Amino acid sequence: MHIELNRPHWLRITTVGLCGIAVFAAVIALNGCANPGPPLPPTLNLPQVVSGTGLMATRFGDEVRLHWTTPTRTTDKIPIRGPITAEICRETGAAGKNSRPCTAVSRVAVTPGASDAVDTLPATLTTGPARILLYRVQLLNAAGRTAGPSPVVFAVAGQALIPVQGFAGRATKAGVLLHWSAGDGAGIVELDRTVLDPASGAGAEPKSGLPGGQKQAAEARFKAGADVGDAGGTIDRTVQIGHSYSYTAQRVEMAKVGGLALELRSVPTKALTFAVRDDFPPEVPGGLVAVPGLAGEGDAQKPTIDLSWDPDGEVRVAGYRVYRREMAADNSGAWVLLGSQLVTTAAYRDVTVEAGHRYSYRVTALSTTGNESAPSGEAVETAP
Repeated sequence: MHIELNRPHWLRITTVGLCGIAVFAAVIALNGCANPGPPLPPTLNLPQVVSGTGLMATRFGDEVRLHWTTPTRTTDKIPIRGPITAEICRETGAAGKNSRPCTAVSRVAVTPGASDAVDTLPATLTTGPARILLYRVQLLNAAGRTAGPSPVVFAVAGQALIPVQGFAGRATKAGVLLHWSAGDGAGIVELDRTVLDPASGAGAEPKSGLPGGQKQAAEARFKAGADVGDAGGTIDRTVQIGHSYSYTAQRVEMAKVGGLALELRSVPTKALTFAVRDDFPPEVPGGLVAVPGLAGEGDAQKPTIDLSWDPDGEVRVAGYRVYRREMAADNSGAWVLLGSQLVTTAAYRDVTVEAGHRYSYRVTALSTTGNESAPSGEAVETAP
């Protein structure tokens, strides 16, 4: 069928032509030529606001040290491009007043991840009674723009704590003995210890130098005299042979200001390092007893003297040495080591005695590195 419209011949459309137009429109739709929507605005590349989680401000002497995590992405959820500057904002006032503009007291270049800054306080904030300091951190992009400051974190202004004086120490058999001048300032003395493992380097988690020992944390913190006040010293009995340890000490006090308990710390001492070696002999064996007896049967019986003593509980003891001398009426003989091997139990049978002879015995303990203790008390007995 052919339909003729009352139009010029160039506007005449057949039914076949209409179908062709419809098919063409469908092909365009299937090829994704739909409306793309309104265009997106360009990103401002603003770093995300520093989270209050993990944001800390701690007073050390005349400084406040801040720590936080710098975000890795912008407010548009894309990776941060270009340099980042952190502005440290400090205010004085009561807790809860955190709506003021962020007035920067210092700036520091940072990168995404763990970040730190130090605010050196002016003299007006390091004297007088304790009072509250409010800190916020805001991040600026390369153009100096920011998405806003972090939540508030608090520190304390006022008189600084006196540092620990006369800090010294030495390695002893019982552990590392540390001491300082007692009563030189307020607060509890706190010690920070770092294990320096010669095999793995600082910050490692070394294995124990003793048989059966456990691993130690690379860093540890403990308080000295927390229950009895400043005792002027302490001993770290948890050290292990074969490792070196570094210690610093500082005074710590909790200041209660405006309903908040804020930590106040002195400047840490210089680090002291001690190498813990097995240079000390074991404890002297005690309780040595000698008992005469006979070994064998019939004509083969031989006189013996059995020895026993209290076992040494030190883990580093490898064994014992037994010494004997003959007690003559006119003179006593020299001490002689019995056996060429270490005695590994707290007992020994001497089968080399002669009947009717009188003997004196003593025992020493040996460490795994060959250090020998002083001799025990003597035990005297006559062979049967």
